Amino acid sequence: SPLAPAQQIADEATVKARLVGSYSLVSYDAIDQDGNADRRPYSVGRISYDSTGRMTAQLMPDGWSGITSGSNSGAGFISYFGSYTFDLQQQAVIHHVEGALSGNLLGRSMVRYFAFSDDGNSLFLETRNNGRVTGRLRWDRIMQAD
Repeated sequence: SPLAPAQQIADEATVKARLVGSYSLVSYDAIDQDGNADRRPYSVGRISYDSTGRMTAQLMPDGWSGITSGSNSGAGFISYFGSYTFDLQQQAVIHHVEGALSGNLLGRSMVRYFAFSDDGNSLFLETRNNGRVTGRLRWDRIMQAD
């Protein structure tokens, strides 16, 4: 796991300074109960964090052709925005969803356990259920924030 061993995180300002920027999706794996990774069908995505505590995320499924007239389905497209906060004890960033393509995300606070590559150019986010890793995403920085 890219998140082990735990990295030493100095304080929230330091973490935010490392996190701020825009990233491109490299991989999204679902992790089963035995720890096996299954690559999810997403090869295009963006996630951005700004210095004022705002974030946005979009993941487009492979083969996406858009929403057609009369269709009310996002067909797997993941898109949301909101604010973010940290739980440094857990080495987590929490996405507080204010708007989303999928109504079931609205108002949710989604915990993402994070780590950075040594060079700071990759961000690893994990989802967990009762402590078990259920998903792992790798994002590579596409724009250095000022």
